[in-house]
Amino acid sequence: MRLDATTLLAFALAGAALTGCDRPPEPPATADGHADPVDALNRLDPRRPVPLLPAMAWHQKQSMQQHLVAVEAITHALAHEDWDGVAAAARTIGTSPDMQRTCRRMGAGAEGFTDLALEFHQRADAVEDAAATRDAAAVLRATSVMLRTCTACHAAFRQDVVDAATWSARTGMTPPGH
Repeated sequence: MRLDATTLLAFALAGAALTGCDRPPEPPATADGHADPVDALNRLDPRRPVPLLPAMAWHQKQSMQQHLVAVEAITHALAHEDWDGVAAAARTIGTSPDMQRTCRRMGAGAEGFTDLALEFHQRADAVEDAAATRDAAAVLRATSVMLRTCTACHAAFRQDVVDAATWSARTGMTPPGH
């Protein structure tokens, strides 16, 4: 039997449509027989997990909220040509020894996370430096690069809240306070 190009294309499209309908694997059931929704979400989320203790995860979420506030302050100050305001806002998320220690501890169990986290803070330093030039385009370029680092990190990683034993096993470190 000889198939023409149209028939082959129809078979290819049908095959692609069928494979696109594959369902994700069912997560394990909880004691009451229901699927654990966190496990279901984690199975759907292709990003790499960053193991964090609950207090660390909460600290990280608060930091992300503070980063957003700083970015809003940068753009607000830039819109008003408030160069000192741009620099001050960028400085709040810039590089510091304490921030570097925090990033290293947070990313201890996820290869590549610490590098992206540190890069973000270095990019914030570049926003502060650009503010010193009083050049709006330079500040926007630096802010854009900083935000690309944010989106790259969020696209690659997700929080994985774990207990102390799991965190130690994944990081090779002793949990804080133990």
